[in-house]
Amino acid sequence: MNHILFLLTAAFCFPSITVAKIIEAGSPDKKNVITIETDNQVSYSLSRNGTKILDTCPLSLTVGNDTWGTDKCRKITRKSVSEKVEFIVPRKYKETVDNYNQVELIYKDYKIEFRIYNDGVAYRFVSTANNKQPVKKESVSFRFGQDHTSYTLLTDQLQNWFEQDYTVKPINALPKDSFSVAPVMVEVDKYKVLLAEANLYNYPGMYLQPAQESFHGIFANYPDKEVPYEGDNKIYASTRKDYLIPTCGKRVFPWRVIGTFDNASSILQSELIYLLSEEKEQAADYTWVKPGKVLWDWWNDRNIYHINFKSGINTDTYLYLVDYAAKHHIEYVLIDEGWSARNDLLTLNPDVDIPRICEYATKKRVGIQLWSKWVNIMRQMDEAFAQFSKWGVKGVKIDFMDRNDAKMVNFYEQVAIKATQYKLLVDFHGSYPNEGMRRKYPNLMTREGVIGLEYNKWSKRATVTHDVIIPYLRMWVGPMDYTPGAMLNAHPETFYENQHEPMSQGTRSHQLAMYVVYESPLQMISDSPTKYDENLRSFEFIKSIPTTWDETVPLEGEVGEYIALARRHDDTWYIGVINGATPRHIEIDLSFIGNGPKKIKAHIDGVNAGQQAKDSQIIEQVIKENEKLPIDMSRGGGYTGIIHIKK
Repeated sequence: MNHILFLLTAAFCFPSITVAKIIEAGSPDKKNVITIETDNQVSYSLSRNGTKILDTCPLSLTVGNDTWGTDKCRKITRKSVSEKVEFIVPRKYKETVDNYNQVELIYKDYKIEFRIYNDGVAYRFVSTANNKQPVKKESVSFRFGQDHTSYTLLTDQLQNWFEQDYTVKPINALPKDSFSVAPVMVEVDKYKVLLAEANLYNYPGMYLQPAQESFHGIFANYPDKEVPYEGDNKIYASTRKDYLIPTCGKRVFPWRVIGTFDNASSILQSELIYLLSEEKEQAADYTWVKPGKVLWDWWNDRNIYHINFKSGINTDTYLYLVDYAAKHHIEYVLIDEGWSARNDLLTLNPDVDIPRICEYATKKRVGIQLWSKWVNIMRQMDEAFAQFSKWGVKGVKIDFMDRNDAKMVNFYEQVAIKATQYKLLVDFHGSYPNEGMRRKYPNLMTREGVIGLEYNKWSKRATVTHDVIIPYLRMWVGPMDYTPGAMLNAHPETFYENQHEPMSQGTRSHQLAMYVVYESPLQMISDSPTKYDENLRSFEFIKSIPTTWDETVPLEGEVGEYIALARRHDDTWYIGVINGATPRHIEIDLSFIGNGPKKIKAHIDGVNAGQQAKDSQIIEQVIKENEKLPIDMSRGGGYTGIIHIKK
């Protein structure tokens, strides 16, 4: 990402002549107003358009025996910034503007920075001296002052999969012995308030624990002893130190982020977590990063038929997948678990000839990506990544981390650095949700931290209602690897779990719309080639949808009900609508595309989709100027429309 233009810069900074005890600052559009109190202990409150969002929220950081945020502030500075930002890997846009007002409280050996954006506010501590003391505690609170409906991902374990079901309840009704994975949403009157963090490095990730009309941050202390878990797939901390990190040092700490939105759709425009995060080094070259779709073997259990070889974890299957990807212009093939020895990435399964597969894929202009559990990467990162590079591997999928303590967060960055060295793309699974690291390391393409399509193999948890919650919450913080693409589709009364020939909940058009709505620069094509050959009309739509976007226009929607948006790539617009559990009719204004009639090719729910979820139609529509696009969807339905713009 490059900074192109400074409109307002730090030249507008000025120190206060006397240190005020109460400081007020607003967002550039003046909708968000933060009031900071510096007397005794630093605290802040937040309003939007005059509506109180957060009541007085104290904050502090304990370093050694000192509690930062409770001593005397020496100076206050302010600045306003507006910078044009270009994305190396576009998620929503090719470019955006980083526009905020900042207040900085300066103390003897540290600072506290507040940034006020149009779509939220954030604060962080900054250590300005090379402090050798451990960081023992951070006090983070989000006090709402009233009980409001919240959306949480509750757990009672600091080590977990980060794949929970959403609990939708008032804050005061939540179990107080639980805590939530971030982000958390709270509905304050008409406003959607999202709580999260950004720029997480060498520090534990934040959970949010419910209390009376509030949430408080809790963190995993630094690991002491670690033990194998689930056989040898994972390593968990069995005991922990009495600190978060062993040494403070001279550094910035993670941002504590409050996103504020007037409605659900406006969340879809926000890149706040990214903008708050550290940029890549100026000299770092990521021109080799290539987004794209990924033909994946694991979800469909390599269930290929009408072929003349035995499908499975073997060379013939992967050569076939390479041929299929090349034929259909799919950029990558992901080889999941089983290609190597269980605990050694340098010992190949004798049935899987990785060098031959990679050589063949290179000739076919298809990239190979390899799966690994994180413990093997941790033990063999240097040797394995060097070998992957020699083979011609283009990416790695790393799984089963299940932790967000500081030691694990450091592992994520170690992977990013080493993968950059060997020009490998990275997909983290069994991971905590995004926190902005992808800005510094653009080869971090996507990550899990979500209940995705895989859950339909063994449960009923990936419901159509869940599908229309996650774009507003989980996707706000960054790309998510939901892994769509199922060709067997069912409603609740006909759905059943199946490991070997899995299906999805909702209609076929519901699945296809995910390719427009769900953001992931590496987007999985999860079903088997045989299933796609049997459903070529739907597959052609999947193939035609890009994985990165030049422009995003939210259209309408409600959390847990439905989502409708438009995205542009080059000269083509894509309309994606995912519906929840209730049949729905909407009408979309397409005037943002320009004047004149619009010719649309659409993949829609069939007439009988309410009974048979696989029922779909391909239609062509012409929407005249000043007309709206009518869309009818069944329960669990969806819509995908493609509009080519004539120059």
